[in-house]
Amino acid sequence: MTTSVDLVSVRGRLAELVSAATDGQLSVAELLASEDSLTALGVSSLALLRLADSLEEEFEVLIDLGDPALHAAGLTALAARLHEHAG
Repeated sequence: MTTSVDLVSVRGRLAELVSAATDGQLSVAELLASEDSLTALGVSSLALLRLADSLEEEFEVLIDLGDPALHAAGLTALAARLHEHAG
């Protein structure tokens, strides 16, 4: 039970970080409502770079810009990956 709560928390925090990386062009609510990939949502390569830096700082995980998790996965899949790393 705590795992799903933790995953929900990670997903919510990830949505905040993506929103910040896009300078608010995507809202947290939009991100949480979508299962589209970040690139399909229009997240630019510069925003992905900012996001990768934020993920490294916050979750202590190194995400390469070529990592499919940043391009092909939706928010839930990326959150699950971060949650696995943190757990």
